[in-house]
Amino acid sequence: MLVSVIIPSYNHARFIEQAVRSVLDQTYPLLELIVVDDGSKDASVDILRSIQDPRLRLYPQENQGAHAAINRGLSLAQGDYLCVLNSDDIFHPARIERCLRHLDTHPVDLVCSWIEVIDADGQGKGVKKAWSNMRPGWSNKVNQPGFWSLDDFVLNLLSSNFVSTTSNIFMRRTVLEAVGGMRNLRFAHDWDFLLRAAAAFPCGVVEEPLMGYRLHGNNTITSNKAWMLFEACWVLAANLHRFEGNVLFPAADTGEKRVEHLRMFSRSVNVAGCDRLMWVLRTYIESGRAAGCPHPEEDPLEDVALRQAFIDLIEEPGA
Repeated sequence: MLVSVIIPSYNHARFIEQAVRSVLDQTYPLLELIVVDDGSKDASVDILRSIQDPRLRLYPQENQGAHAAINRGLSLAQGDYLCVLNSDDIFHPARIERCLRHLDTHPVDLVCSWIEVIDADGQGKGVKKAWSNMRPGWSNKVNQPGFWSLDDFVLNLLSSNFVSTTSNIFMRRTVLEAVGGMRNLRFAHDWDFLLRAAAAFPCGVVEEPLMGYRLHGNNTITSNKAWMLFEACWVLAANLHRFEGNVLFPAADTGEKRVEHLRMFSRSVNVAGCDRLMWVLRTYIESGRAAGCPHPEEDPLEDVALRQAFIDLIEEPGA
């Protein structure tokens, strides 16, 4: 079975060759590597052109954002299985082989793995074991159990993006065909995609650290806090409806079970103090749906002025 790996490359000349080599040196050889360079201004394209391997195809383009680079790569992919590797991360040598084995032996269509957190020099800083550790700081202040105390992929994904990165998504082609590609988000396109996928397909975790997630001074997530908070609220406002009435407050729950679920939900779903933004976003989206608009949640992603109006609702502490 052919595995397609997509690398969205952007200004990571320091890391891009290591990322590519980590794919080409996999223990599973039947793969294609599609690199979409999203308008890099450094030496990334020259480095990529110097790597000679028939499995590697390079597609430079003008800068359009990571989601667009990933979607272009996915549209070019021929594989039965699809995965993404960001240009500053690395795959561990047996990642593809182990993920394939998990899909073959478990009733799931998408998997992630544990993550080795590494620094700019590739030095290990710890292993993130899905939702069981390295949780968001706010969750450590909750004295009673939340969704993280349950062995449930979906509930924990609603609590936080424990998958952490598009580099940690490995899936059958049927998942992409059913839910579509990445949406126009700068920070949270992976979390949004995962929630859409998890609402439609069973997902699982390979309990081994099979990729290196690199933290360095130029990570995208450090660049604009207000925009990041807007996207976190947007992801929940746009996707909660997919889980209501099934994994969230199922009709079968009654009495104390229903009360306990309410308590766990309140402890587990957190918008970092941006409750007003979350409430307004949710009302805007649900109003559009009620009016028959096919995808009202995408309005703030495409309309710059509307998005900024939502971002302006974020108040800094003490303001």
